[in-house]
Amino acid sequence: MRTWARSLCFVSLAASVAFGAACGSSKSDSGFGGSSSSSGGSGSSSGGASTSSSGGTGSSSGLGGSSGSFGDGSVAEGGGGLGDAGCATATAKATKSPVYLLFILDGSGSMSQDNKWTAATGALKAIFSDMQMKADTGIGVGLIVFSDSNDPTGGGGPYPDSADVSINFVGSAQDSLLNNRLSGGPADGTPTGTALQGGYTELENYVAMTPLPPGGQKVLVLITDGVPTDNCAPGGGSYTSNACVMEAATELTKAMPQGPILTYVIGTGVYPSSDLTNFDPNFLGNLALAGGTGPKGCNPNENTAGATDLCFFEVDPTAGNATQTEQAFETAINAIRGQVLSCTFPLNLDKDAGTLDPSKVNVTVDGMTVSQDPNNGWTYDNPSNPTEIIFHGTSCNNLKMNAMATVNIILGCATIVGPNM
Repeated sequence: MRTWARSLCFVSLAASVAFGAACGSSKSDSGFGGSSSSSGGSGSSSGGASTSSSGGTGSSSGLGGSSGSFGDGSVAEGGGGLGDAGCATATAKATKSPVYLLFILDGSGSMSQDNKWTAATGALKAIFSDMQMKADTGIGVGLIVFSDSNDPTGGGGPYPDSADVSINFVGSAQDSLLNNRLSGGPADGTPTGTALQGGYTELENYVAMTPLPPGGQKVLVLITDGVPTDNCAPGGGSYTSNACVMEAATELTKAMPQGPILTYVIGTGVYPSSDLTNFDPNFLGNLALAGGTGPKGCNPNENTAGATDLCFFEVDPTAGNATQTEQAFETAINAIRGQVLSCTFPLNLDKDAGTLDPSKVNVTVDGMTVSQDPNNGWTYDNPSNPTEIIFHGTSCNNLKMNAMATVNIILGCATIVGPNM
């Protein structure tokens, strides 16, 4: 299987900020109204190398506290305890940006070949079960399946139909609905355009329901093995004029709250394809690129053996047995989950708090202080006028794996920086 993965961190977050005076605090150490200079860093995501953090700058902050670690080399010497430091004046408890995922699964007759249906549905069930176990209120999931035996429209649409599952937090009830929707089998044609249009409309109109917070990133994931048989069918010439490709590009540019909507594609078919009327990597690659998810430098028209520059996630069902194909689907879906989950937290401060001093901001995860470091710590989105804190490398990866981690932004103490600042 060939997959592309890149770290995407989205910035549409919400934070609940509570201020309270810490022991020994003073106005001059408040972190507001002080120097406007800061040591920042790039806002881009970086895998980076693992590094050890130094003790930071020379403020008498009384850091110390409990020992421990978060990530790999991203924790300042001395552990946590910032919230009780004499210099600390306020604590902002931050919340990750939510993500609203809508899966669109191809249930056309050809999905019965080479264990594609069994593998894809098995992978989705495993992913949904994992989401339920993690109980992450920062991610909602919905599901549209077209042309399977449970499709009441017989592949005619419109979608979502009465059997499909609306986006919601994945608790036990949602997990049951999602699994039940996958209980059918491959049946009819491939109305990809009709299904995509219905999916985009659902995402555009989606309003988050408790416990999902509002303002999240909207993501559509198409899983398909075939060439569209409706208005998105290839008509020759450039794919940039294909109806589905153009629609994906349009959805990417829509403003909140309707958009923007990212479009990911998982294609399953023999690669490279010798029959573009049966499995067309060029359609899938152009769709993903237009939808904003093709990695930098990918070739949307790639169809050569051994290629490593595909714009979509490819699962070749003939490359292994059924279990291996299912694992390949899981790997692709988890890669998408990793890309869309947020590593960005806002500095949404109380309007009466005054001017933020970016040189007196620190970050803790589950009580452990994380250094300002572009490799495995955190940086500002804009060092001179910061509005967000962005985690990188191992710190970002660990946040994605731990849905229950508590992130606090501590104001008032001189920022602890790592060796890469």
